[in-house]
Amino acid sequence: MLEGEEIPREAVTYFGKKLGEYRTTCPVCGRGEFLITEIAYEVPALGPVLIVSKRCTTCGYRRNDMVPLRSSRRTRIYLRVECPEDYRAKVFRSPFARVIVPELGLDLKPSMAAEMFVTNVEGVLRMFLDAVEKYEVLEGVSLESLKERLTRVIENQASTLTVVIDDDEGVSVCIPEPGSKPIIVIETV
Repeated sequence: MLEGEEIPREAVTYFGKKLGEYRTTCPVCGRGEFLITEIAYEVPALGPVLIVSKRCTTCGYRRNDMVPLRSSRRTRIYLRVECPEDYRAKVFRSPFARVIVPELGLDLKPSMAAEMFVTNVEGVLRMFLDAVEKYEVLEGVSLESLKERLTRVIENQASTLTVVIDDDEGVSVCIPEPGSKPIIVIETV
């Protein structure tokens, strides 16, 4: 819910409120009905977000976007991962944030198509692994040693590494697993 608003009975959930539903022609196939639904939602640890769900009834195209409705100063979060519990730390990455894992040479930069995601450190590493595999197919190159190294890190969860989240809008957050005490440094840039 947005600050100061009461929760109406027709609320999607206790935390969400449907703002509208729109229909148009699908931009992908040009034939089907394209349904767009917008929901204001309160996400713990993030605050208010706009969830926009889009889907075509004919070709099946779907996309869900979560857009933060609050921002602050640019922040840089350093999460030191040293044990298996640290790999389960939650990562809320805004679409404006860059994610870097310097020990592995990994760098995810924001783009126009960037999405907000909520996952954990293991999930971030799996996203990088998926991206490396797609890059291999699209570019016709082999990055086998990087894939093997990433797979070992994900499976063993014994490597010490740093996850850096550099967020121009200051929206991204890292939340450690209960009982875990990873080193988290938040720098306002």
